[in-house]
Amino acid sequence: GSHYLESIRANQPEVYLRGQRVHDVTTEPAFAGVLGSVMQQYDLSHRSHTRDIMTFVDPETGDRHSTSFLVPRSKEQLVQRRRHFKLRTDHNFGFLGRAPDFMNALVTDFYLMREIFAGGDPRYADNMSRYYHEIRDNDLFLTHMLVNPQVDRSRTSAQQEDPNLHLGRVGATDEGIIVRGAKMLGTMAPLCEEVLVFPYGGIAPGDEAYALAFSIPNTAPGLKYICREPFDDGDKGRFDHPLSSRFEEMDCIAVFDDVVVPWDRVLVDGSGDAARRICNALRPRSGGTVVQTATRMLSQLEFFAGLTTRIADATGINGFLHVQEKLGEVLTELELFRAAFYGAEAMAARGGDGVWAVHQPGIAAANLRAPALYARLVEIVKSLAGGGFFYAPTQDDLLNPELRVYLDKYVRGRPGIDAEERISLFKLAWDVIGDSFGARMAQYVLFYSGDPIRNTAGFYLGYPTLDALSDVVDRALSAVGDTTHDLDVPTSDVDGRQQGRRTTSQPGSMEGAYPAHPAGPA
Repeated sequence: GSHYLESIRANQPEVYLRGQRVHDVTTEPAFAGVLGSVMQQYDLSHRSHTRDIMTFVDPETGDRHSTSFLVPRSKEQLVQRRRHFKLRTDHNFGFLGRAPDFMNALVTDFYLMREIFAGGDPRYADNMSRYYHEIRDNDLFLTHMLVNPQVDRSRTSAQQEDPNLHLGRVGATDEGIIVRGAKMLGTMAPLCEEVLVFPYGGIAPGDEAYALAFSIPNTAPGLKYICREPFDDGDKGRFDHPLSSRFEEMDCIAVFDDVVVPWDRVLVDGSGDAARRICNALRPRSGGTVVQTATRMLSQLEFFAGLTTRIADATGINGFLHVQEKLGEVLTELELFRAAFYGAEAMAARGGDGVWAVHQPGIAAANLRAPALYARLVEIVKSLAGGGFFYAPTQDDLLNPELRVYLDKYVRGRPGIDAEERISLFKLAWDVIGDSFGARMAQYVLFYSGDPIRNTAGFYLGYPTLDALSDVVDRALSAVGDTTHDLDVPTSDVDGRQQGRRTTSQPGSMEGAYPAHPAGPA
C-alpha cells in the first residue's frame, strides 16, 4: 500500500474537483477514505495468512504476482483465483466496483485473446502481451474508459454536431496516434496509475476513426479528469457513515486534448474497417472478468443477508410472518446465487489453449440477475427499517453524557440490544439505501455491465446450445411412444466436458459447447 501511495504521489494526473485543480490527489480529503481502502487491498498480498491466496509464484522466474493476473492452467488455479477475488471483495463488502483486481482480470482476459488485435497490425498483439506483463510485474492500478458522452444519443459518433465530441483518432505521427474527444466514466481515475481505453456497445459503419483501443499512463499530457461532486469531503466519520467514509469511488469525465498514444501502446488504431470489426468483437472470453464481477455481487448479497437479519432481530420484528417471508426471500436469493456461482466453477473446463474457464452461461446468468436483485434488496431493507432511520442520532450525541442517558433509554432495540448497537445498524443501512453513496451504488449496479435489456437479449442471442434444447421439444412432439430412443449418451471430450449433439454458431456466441444432457458434466 505504501508503494502504491508513493507511486501516485510521484505521478500526479490532471484532476479537477469543484472547479479547482487538485495538485496532490494523495492529500485531497475527498479521496482519503477510498485511498486508504485501496492501500489495504495491496497490503493483503503481504499478510502471512493471505499471501498464498493473494499471490502466485511464476514457475519460470520465481517472482510473485497478484493472483488476479493468474492464467489458470488447472482447476486448482481456477479455484485459487476465485478465492483471491472473494477475499478482495469481502474486504469491501462488494462496494468497490473498481478495486484493482477488476482491471487486472480484464487485462488478463485481453492478453489471452491478444491475437484478435493482430487483425489490425501484428505489432498490436505484441503490444497487448507486453502490456499484460508490465501491469502484472508492477501490479499497477488501472481504470478504463468505455462509454461516449451522452450528448445526442440518436446520432453516431461521426454524426455529432462536433465530430470531436466522442474520443476519436485525429492524426498520426512517427511517435503514435493523436486522439481527441471525451470518454466516461473514469471511475477511480484520480487514484489510478494507468488507463485502458476501448469502446463499449459497438462501432457503427462510418465511425471507423472512433474504433480505438489503447493504454496510456494516467499522467499523459493532454489527459484531464473532471470529477463529479463528491459524496464525502473527508468529514464523514466511520460510525455515522461506515461504508461511504471508506468506499466512495470517484467518477470522472475524461477529456483527451490531442493526446499522443505511442505506437507501442496501441491495440486498435481507428484506421479502417478492420479496426471497427475488431472493436465489435472485443469481448473478454476467458471468464476472469465475469468471475470477478459475480464475486463482488456475492459479497454484497452476503452483506445484505446479514444486514436484514440483524435489523429484524435488533428491533424484535423477526417473529412476524411477513418479516420472515422477506428474510427468507433474501436468503433464497443468496443461496441461488451461490449455487450458480460455485456451480459455474464445478462445470469448468479446459479450453484448447490449455486455459481453464468456468461455465460461462451459468455465471453470466447470475450476473444478469444483479440489477433487479440489488434493487429488491434495497427495497427489503427500507421495508424492515421503516421510520427507524429518522431518529438515528450521531456519534457526537452518544458521546454527550447528558444525552446518552436518554438515548440508552429511548433509542435502544429489543432487550440485549443497546442504543449504540441499534444506531450503528441503522447508520449502516442508511449508507446503503438512503445516503448519496447508496443511491450512486444502486445506479452503478444497474448499468455496471451496460444496458441490462441489451445484455439479457444478448444472452439469448449468444446462448450456445439452443439447438440441443430444441431437440428436447422434438422428442416431446415425436409420434414414437418411447421418448428415450433418441437420447444422446453423453460423452466426454478431451477437456472433460460432456457435449450435446449440436451447438449454435451465431455471431457473438460464447465459445465452446455446454452440456444439454440431464446427466450434466463429468
